[in-house]
Amino acid sequence: MVQEQVGRAIPWPELPGPAGDPAGVAPASGPIPVEEQPLDPRAIARASLDASRNASLWWTSAGVVVSLLVAFVVGARAGAYTLAAVLAACGVVRAAWPSPGPVAVHVRAKPLDLLFLFGGAASLAFLAYSMPGGD
Repeated sequence: MVQEQVGRAIPWPELPGPAGDPAGVAPASGPIPVEEQPLDPRAIARASLDASRNASLWWTSAGVVVSLLVAFVVGARAGAYTLAAVLAACGVVRAAWPSPGPVAVHVRAKPLDLLFLFGGAASLAFLAYSMPGGD
C-alpha cells in the first residue's frame, strides 16, 4: 500500500502476520461481519443522501405524525399511548428483522436498540397512565 504525501509516495510498513504466515497476510476465513467492516465515509454520505428513498424512515416519521395528530385531536394521554405503540412496533421490527435491519431502528447493537425502544415505550406508557386528570 502507498500513502501520498506532498506529491511523493511513501510505502506503508509491512505488519507481521500470524506465526507460519510468511506473506504477512492471514488467509480469509469467510465474510467479514457487518459490525467489523471498515467505515467508508463516501458510502455513508451516499446513504444519507438516499434517505428519502428509505421506507423505514418514512414509516417511523408517519408514526410520530399520527401520534401528534392523536394528541391534538383526542388528547395528550391518547397521543402518548400512540407514541408508545410506535416505539413498541419499532422494537418488534428491530427484534424480528435480521441485522443490519431497517435504517430507522438500527442505530446501535441490537440488544441496546431493543432496550431503548421497549424501555422508552414502557416508560412513556407508564407516564401516560399516571398522568393526572385525564383528557
